[in-house]
Amino acid sequence: MSPLEPLRPTDPPAIGPYSLRGRLGEGGMGAVYLGRSPGGRTVAVKLIRPELAADPGFRARFRAEVTAARAASGAFTAPLVDADPDGPVPWMATAYVPGVSLGRAVALEGPLPEPALRALAAGVAESLESVHRAGLVHRDLKPGNVLLALDGPHVIDFGIARATDGTALTATGMILGTPAYMSPEQAFGQPLTPASDVFSLGATLVFAAGGAGPFDGEGGAGQPQEVLRRVAHEEPDLSAVPEGLRLLVAACLAKAPGDRPTPRQVVDIVRTAGTPRTSEAWLPPALIAAIERAAAVMAPSVPAPAPPSAGSSTVPLPPLPPGPPPSVPPYGSPYGSPYGSAHVPPYGPPYGPPAAGDGPAGPGRRRFLRLGLAGGAVALAGGGTGFGLWLGQDDPPEPKPASGAKAPAPARTDPDRVLGDGFEAEPLWTAPVSEPLVQLAGEGGTVVAFSAKHVWAFDPAGRRRWGPVAHLPDSATGAIEGSIAAVSGGMAYAVLRRGAGELDKALRAIRLDTGAEAWTLPAPYKSPTGVGVTGVLDGTVYVTGTAGASVIDPKKGLQIIAGPMIWAVDVAKRTGWKSILTDPEVKYPQGRLFVPSSGTRLLWATENTDGSAQKIAAIDVRTRKFAWEQPSPGAATDPMERLSGGRYDHWSDGPHSSAGGLFLHVTDRLRAVDPANGHVVWTSPEVALRAVVASTDGRTVFAAARARTALSILVYAFDSRTGAVRWAGTIPDMKGGLPVLQSADDTLYLAAGGQMWALDAADGKARWRYRFSTTLQTGPPRAFWAGGGQVYVMGMDGLVALSAKGR
Repeated sequence: MSPLEPLRPTDPPAIGPYSLRGRLGEGGMGAVYLGRSPGGRTVAVKLIRPELAADPGFRARFRAEVTAARAASGAFTAPLVDADPDGPVPWMATAYVPGVSLGRAVALEGPLPEPALRALAAGVAESLESVHRAGLVHRDLKPGNVLLALDGPHVIDFGIARATDGTALTATGMILGTPAYMSPEQAFGQPLTPASDVFSLGATLVFAAGGAGPFDGEGGAGQPQEVLRRVAHEEPDLSAVPEGLRLLVAACLAKAPGDRPTPRQVVDIVRTAGTPRTSEAWLPPALIAAIERAAAVMAPSVPAPAPPSAGSSTVPLPPLPPGPPPSVPPYGSPYGSPYGSAHVPPYGPPYGPPAAGDGPAGPGRRRFLRLGLAGGAVALAGGGTGFGLWLGQDDPPEPKPASGAKAPAPARTDPDRVLGDGFEAEPLWTAPVSEPLVQLAGEGGTVVAFSAKHVWAFDPAGRRRWGPVAHLPDSATGAIEGSIAAVSGGMAYAVLRRGAGELDKALRAIRLDTGAEAWTLPAPYKSPTGVGVTGVLDGTVYVTGTAGASVIDPKKGLQIIAGPMIWAVDVAKRTGWKSILTDPEVKYPQGRLFVPSSGTRLLWATENTDGSAQKIAAIDVRTRKFAWEQPSPGAATDPMERLSGGRYDHWSDGPHSSAGGLFLHVTDRLRAVDPANGHVVWTSPEVALRAVVASTDGRTVFAAARARTALSILVYAFDSRTGAVRWAGTIPDMKGGLPVLQSADDTLYLAAGGQMWALDAADGKARWRYRFSTTLQTGPPRAFWAGGGQVYVMGMDGLVALSAKGR
């Protein structure tokens, strides 16, 4: 079995003089291939996306990356072999360095022993010495950018390296790097010297010695601003560093740049104080074995994977083992923070090493190793050149079990792991309703049920509190979107049709305790369509739809504008603001608003009616303006994906659009986006996940999708902060329905094809299942909600309630 992903039909057979043997990885900025020169030299080739090649600013940044990589090439970096930054499609090739990233090594084998720490300190210092000699400051030295190879450590990724003379392509004071490993002067946006890299070396050594950064704090890393504050003002935690190295590491972590040793002094201190190497091996045997497996791909006998034939199906890659969480989430906010913005790779794969203590991967599981290619942590306005570069390396095949022996259980992160069906659940009660329900919601022991004509409220025991109350939602929204209402603060908020021909719309507040109408506000635009409530954030209800209005332009006179609208209503003051969103680059825009659980920014996703020109933007609710706008990463191109707007879920509220302070954005896969700057903090495995929901505490993100190759549903659980896969698995489903998700009470509820499963949120195992429809149902069930130890769904005979325990 080839350790590489096969070339795709759209991949070129060669780049420059290098024939391509397979894919090593892919990011939002391009793809990385394993290439071989006519003389047999193995290289890693980064090919930039054609659409980015047309951006002069992007070309300039990529050209600077090539220059930095060429200048820094040396014995302990990944040498630049060849590049064509000015070609029709820019590319660069570096020597392939088989190795294991320091972060993965610590996750696999735990902290490094003191002899290995000494060799690490000296080897990285030697690398920095060559980088500084070239007139560069690396600016992003961290465990992920240090490769452990048989000949010693290598420093990689020069995507944000800058000349020491101050030459840069970024604005003055802009901060780039990873907060947990930044120097104090870097945190304050001050000019940097080589001493900044020495500080990062000290922080990296602390991680290697104990598995955590020196400024993580007792409760974990926390928000970037808090980490940067500790970096600038607090003393590092050196308790895990061996006593023989503690003084050296403390000197590297001195707050004042002038108090830190130079890289040459670090090498000299290690050489004079440490125990000399008595053998060639400087790493534990398990890490040496992993490095040797990574080198197997260089064997000329390994055939190049053949591209799949036209029309053939592509089997999704298995997911990667979860990586150790970084010491701080790699994102930052330039708004309201004295530290500026911490920039990270926008679209790179987040895959890392398996967490310590995880069981061995199953047969054929891919191992991913970081390569020495420039571009680790850069994200500039309009797109950066950096993205994670990873090598798929298969584990040795495990021996087949002897006759009668039990096969090893699949790993928890294996998507082929069968999660089971569980037992058949029994309903707690069924409450008859006169019409089919289109949405369910609840709060404080009250479940609110909406149909296309009425509203009811029930208590957890199935007793009707009130209703039916006459209510006509916008028919287009009720029939298509499903999110017609929201419940918050003892009120249900929904849009009501009224007036002549029921063309006018109004926002209606209904008291949960009595069903009485508290107030009604007319929509700010005449006869809007597709109007529904998207969500509630900090006492403001957000309503979306499509509207038109006339405006007076000082130069053009009377103008008619039309497009997606946003209407925000402060429920305490019953006032708000409105806007029709237009885009000169989009002829017929359509948009979708996502309202997170917290924060001051909304996610706006827009596209043309034909699915083109897909963009995302953040709307600041304080200024009522776009904080940033950019092309949608991984924009959907599949017709089915375009038809579904990139996702199967019909909900846009907080649990379905945010987690851990990040936006959850779905296109070709799931991405977590920093609301502060639009950077992609992490990306899911290459699986077309569509249904998304966060746990009630916001720490876990659950996602699901139809499996392409079988009648089953793939389910994943991710760490909301890092994107690490906590568990994955498959649920057999013969109906072929689209999955939707709700999360409550340590349970993940999945509904598809007229059936519901309750999965244990901790490991994904199915507790129970329930068939709520006897018909073939391929559309997602919109009337579906969970809370208070129960889950509610529209069944064939009315509103059905089930216990989280299934009985």
